Amino acid sequence: MTSSLEHRGMTERGWVSVFLLFFIGMFFLTSKGWAKRLPIQVAVSIPPQAYFVKQIGGQRVRVTALLPPGANPATYEPKAKTLMTLSKEEIYFRIHVPFEDAWMEKFRAVNRRMVVVDTTKGIRKIHHDPHIWLAPTMVERQARIICKALEKQDPSGKEFYEENLLDFKQKLSRLDNKIRNYLKNVKRKTFLVYHPCWGYFAKEFGLSQVALEREGKAPGAATLVRIIKMAHDKGIRCVFAQPQFDTRSARIVASQIHGRLVLIDPLAEDWDRNLLRVAEKIAHCLGSRE
Repeated sequence: MTSSLEHRGMTERGWVSVFLLFFIGMFFLTSKGWAKRLPIQVAVSIPPQAYFVKQIGGQRVRVTALLPPGANPATYEPKAKTLMTLSKEEIYFRIHVPFEDAWMEKFRAVNRRMVVVDTTKGIRKIHHDPHIWLAPTMVERQARIICKALEKQDPSGKEFYEENLLDFKQKLSRLDNKIRNYLKNVKRKTFLVYHPCWGYFAKEFGLSQVALEREGKAPGAATLVRIIKMAHDKGIRCVFAQPQFDTRSARIVASQIHGRLVLIDPLAEDWDRNLLRVAEKIAHCLGSRE
């Protein structure tokens, strides 16, 4: 008799434990959402965007950048495997680089539930130039858009995202000051590039870029002659190019002006440190007034 009662008591305690575990599990699934929803699955087009999203989202996001290292965003074509990764994404932050614009309808078709957020909204572009990730003030605007989209997807993380946004704004301010210190005493204001991706950077810091490439096309003979003369007249001794593009025309110009080719990467994911490296290289090539 005693054994039977003990067995029944143990069985009842077992059921109580099961129910407790069930309700605890339901609590975390429904109230906080960690087990079900986090991290938020996010896709972006280029590596610098991944850096921005991680600055705001921290451990509450998992970010996939579609453009692989070394690929050209003007000509890149995603493979089927890359497209399939979008089937699990919850948010796509778009920035209107060429391959993204060309493939966006296919991206949407892979996952109709994926929320597409345009991070260029409200930003005034120069001649449809998409390179808005290369100027800190424009990145701050993108960060605000990213923050709002993450809050909408994950309301319980609102305070977390807003604190991170504030921290990121402070980082951007410090970065801006460091770049200005690099460039404040340069002797010349014009720098020569192959691909015209540094226009927003130049405008933000009081410089002027001259590009060899026009509308995605390599320069012709007449353009090369004109630019070489301009470089001689202005004392330019560097030609900047990015590693994702053919550098043959840039090397020809560098040789003709008795200068050198300098590689700077607009697509590096270590965005803040990379922008400082770029500023340092440009400052060195422009020379100092001191």
